[in-house]
Amino acid sequence: MQGRKSILLSTITLTGITFFIKLLGLIKQSVLAAYCGASSETDAFFIATGIITQLCVVIFSAISVSLLTIHTNTLVKEGRQKSNELINGVLRVFIPISFGISILFFIGVPIAAKVFAPSYSIEELSVLSHYIRIMSCAFMLWCYYLIINVVLETDKRFLPGRGQAFFQNLFLIISALFLYKKFGMAVLVYGFLLSGLAECVLVTFCARKQFKLVFHKINVSAETRELVKLSVPLIIGSAIYEINDIVDKQISTGLGTGNVSYLTYGGTINEIVTGVVVASVSTVLFSHFATWIAEGNTEEVGANLRRAIEYLTLIILPIMVMCIIAGDQIVAILYGRGNFGSDDVWSTYGVVIGYSLGFVFQAARANLVKVYYAFQDTKRPMINGALSVGINIVLSILLSRAIGAAGIALSTSIAMLIVAALLLKDIKQYLPNFSIRKSINECGKGFVSAIVVALFLFGLRKVLHGNLYATFLVEGIIVVGLYIAMLFLLKSHCVNSIRISVINWYFNKDKY
Repeated sequence: MQGRKSILLSTITLTGITFFIKLLGLIKQSVLAAYCGASSETDAFFIATGIITQLCVVIFSAISVSLLTIHTNTLVKEGRQKSNELINGVLRVFIPISFGISILFFIGVPIAAKVFAPSYSIEELSVLSHYIRIMSCAFMLWCYYLIINVVLETDKRFLPGRGQAFFQNLFLIISALFLYKKFGMAVLVYGFLLSGLAECVLVTFCARKQFKLVFHKINVSAETRELVKLSVPLIIGSAIYEINDIVDKQISTGLGTGNVSYLTYGGTINEIVTGVVVASVSTVLFSHFATWIAEGNTEEVGANLRRAIEYLTLIILPIMVMCIIAGDQIVAILYGRGNFGSDDVWSTYGVVIGYSLGFVFQAARANLVKVYYAFQDTKRPMINGALSVGINIVLSILLSRAIGAAGIALSTSIAMLIVAALLLKDIKQYLPNFSIRKSINECGKGFVSAIVVALFLFGLRKVLHGNLYATFLVEGIIVVGLYIAMLFLLKSHCVNSIRISVINWYFNKDKY
């Protein structure tokens, strides 16, 4: 019970902070849309930042995921000194590697720009190359921050790892508001780079009591070899996903000016769900999964995985309904001002619908894959992901021809369905007692409630008119209220469990 309280408290705290950061991210995108619009320069900026972020995630997030399981095992079985030596050894190996990657990327940027944006003109490629070259040193910053953040996450301290997104949003807002008119898009590029440096300072400060630099000779060659062994399939798997995203942007560049921006702005709304709720839960659970497995308590892994899927499904469904039925209002509220016109709103709305159809599958995949990683199996997710991404690329090409950027987003959702199904099929290898059938009844109640709410909202929008903000607020309140009422009517055990927990907290709050 104490473990569940710890997970719940960590998740709620992380979700709250992440929600604030994502809200700041929405403000950032809204500011960028208003001040910078959807132009060839914004397309180049989004492509450049996307390339750097994706490649950093491919390489160094993969290493940090593998490192967390090894570091947890070392800490549990050998103590803090050995785990500290492990982190130092990993830094000694991968910081020089990240420096080499930065140099190679700086030199080869013209080729990279042509690969990432094959339909761009010479002038547009020159701008894109300039942006990428400035950002190339970000590889070293990401490498350092993600490795040090492993120390914090092993100790169940999840908030400092969210600082990079906070700094990035804050610096880009300031840059756009006060410096863009004078210095142009380049100032946003430097703001993006500065956010990585700020995050390195933050994690170093937060980990100062757990992590100490070691200058004497240490022997962690066995652990480093194990880390590389686990990381290579994970890097390949992540690369496959990121290549898919790069291909999506390549396809969108061929759809006309602004489509990369539509895909990015719509993707930001998608990230609110996947980043705030889903990522918070999966981040907290992954650290606990690694600890439980190190302690030999696999039953707890299966029980918490099932609960996570059920609760996330029920939480996400009303959000999905709002995105599908009232997504045009969401886009208009967030971006519909300045240089972002009604046609831009409509095009971005299509992207929002495409992504929202995959919310539930993204949630399932995010938590299922963490079980494999906690068991130090990185090969199976890589193989399953490669299959789904191949299908996604083909569908993106086909559907984009029919419905534009919205088809690219829809293809991503279909891919998430496929990879979640594949991961679920093989999960019994590690959790023999786990069965999704136990959750079908509960999730089914959520889908029935969502359908009823969607039909009601569709009819309500035909008769409800007035101020955009007031109308959307009324619709949101009605959707949430009706959805919860339907779950109570259908006797959802998740809702009942929350009700009991709230009652217990109220009458025993002095003990909390």
